[in-house]
Amino acid sequence: MEGLKRVNTRALLKEAAKSEHKESYSVLERGGHYRLSVGARLDSSGKPSFFLEVLVPLCESSSITLLRDLEMRLAFLRELEARGYSLSCEDGSCISCEAILPPARLASERRAICSIAKRARVDDRR
Repeated sequence: MEGLKRVNTRALLKEAAKSEHKESYSVLERGGHYRLSVGARLDSSGKPSFFLEVLVPLCESSSITLLRDLEMRLAFLRELEARGYSLSCEDGSCISCEAILPPARLASERRAICSIAKRARVDDRR
């Protein structure tokens, strides 16, 4: 995991302040079966919060769905939920998993997610 792109919380906050919905994000990792992003939000009072979001597609549009692939993704989702991530359905048979974190925990949580993805084999690139 050497060479991971650093998370620039100041830049995220600056972008969030300029955006219509007071939110910004940046993609950090693209595994074979997931995408990890970091983001910042400003509430109505201007108070910032930071989050990691993991998107897990349940089915790939260009492939046959295999039960072992679904089981692998389900195992990954279970680990994220056990770590306190909220899970919600998105369009296109994708599950969005999000955790709000203090800035000091973003890097360590990112490493943990990459490790979990590797163990669950959802980082396999096809």
